[in-house]
Amino acid sequence: MRSLIFEIILILFSQKIYFLNIIYKQSAKVLICNYNNLFFLKHINTISELVQQLSNCKKEDIKYLIDVLKIPVSEFEKFATWEEDHYTRNCIARTTDFELLLLCWKAGQETPIHCHNDQDCWVFLVEGSIIENQYKNDKKDVPVLTVSEIMQENSSYYINDDIGLHSLHNSKEKRAMSLHIYVNPIEKCSYYSQRLQKYKIKKLSYDTIVSS
Repeated sequence: MRSLIFEIILILFSQKIYFLNIIYKQSAKVLICNYNNLFFLKHINTISELVQQLSNCKKEDIKYLIDVLKIPVSEFEKFATWEEDHYTRNCIARTTDFELLLLCWKAGQETPIHCHNDQDCWVFLVEGSIIENQYKNDKKDVPVLTVSEIMQENSSYYINDDIGLHSLHNSKEKRAMSLHIYVNPIEKCSYYSQRLQKYKIKKLSYDTIVSS
């Protein structure tokens, strides 16, 4: 009986070690640690802090960085631009490993259904309300809706091409801003043309780029 209890303790301990995720970056003095499977990290209060952490962390740790974002909306407004006929893609930072974009949405603006070119995408809703629709292709390569979710302010969402395609839509009467992290940067993607009823390739661009 005692040996069985000891074995169970070892298994539980090994699981704790498996989930223990410690990152220490001397320059940023950031420590992620685990207690009862809850992760703690010094709050990230500025965009420059976020860029610094993204430059130093591994892909699997990005979710923990997003969980501790406490950046005021006023910080993002410095990078925001708005257009009447399309949502805007504003590049805050870009390296060979990631790109950080602020997307700005006026009422009714939306993306087409699109992929992420085999890259990882995290979305953090800064302000407003965005509907995310996820899709899978049927046998005729036509996207079929699988999930529809209303994104909440100060919440994060993840998608890649294994999960499916998606589209984003600002259905409210007010503006919205969303922060997007792509690992790695996405040069082009496939999108579904409702007019042509087929997929097309689009080369991606920015409305604004922050000079380094």
